[in-house]
Amino acid sequence: MKQKVLKVHPSDNVIVALQDLPKGEQITYNGSTYTLVDDIPAKHKFFEKNMAAGDEVIMYGVLVGKAQNEIPAGGIMNTSNVKHAAEGYDYRNAQYIWQAPDVSKFKNRTFNGYHRSDGRVGTANYWLFIPTVFCENRNLDVIKEALHNELGYGVTAKYKQYAHQLAEAIKNGSSLETIDFAPTTSNQNRVFKNVDGIKFLNHQGGCGGIRQDAAILSKLL
Repeated sequence: MKQKVLKVHPSDNVIVALQDLPKGEQITYNGSTYTLVDDIPAKHKFFEKNMAAGDEVIMYGVLVGKAQNEIPAGGIMNTSNVKHAAEGYDYRNAQYIWQAPDVSKFKNRTFNGYHRSDGRVGTANYWLFIPTVFCENRNLDVIKEALHNELGYGVTAKYKQYAHQLAEAIKNGSSLETIDFAPTTSNQNRVFKNVDGIKFLNHQGGCGGIRQDAAILSKLL
């Protein structure tokens, strides 16, 4: 027999309908039987026990809301009888202590870098744009399009020029051999001389991702 309902987490007090369920139907699930007091559309939820006003609604194993009024077992969960609620958050004040690696074998080696004003050294200065969620990627692309060429970091300007010259030659019926592909402008005319580049790291983890990835990136930077 096709399963009609699903309890997502053992501690949940609501059950998900996997198909439209009519009022009055008796649903047996995990050894318990529930009589529906409302029509339950597919993907909606009903309560597995009687709820009093203020009782917590648990779904996916976490607090998602509180009952606004008395709701009988088998009653539908909707925005008219449940108000949003969430658990409080905890802050863990953990400090990361960096352990310097053994660099004795590089003691007499040098590299092409520069001294910073605080005594440290560096090899390049980059601006990094990093969204925290996937849905900001479009905004990141807009920022990239707006800043790259205007600040002098674009690498496609000469190719755009080539394409424009080719298009003009075709429209005018000119021979392609007569086109001068020598770039007329330099893409190195940077506004900020001490900034070597700007990089845009698009988020690839959807709305999920894990905090460990962000923590590792922060430590790397």
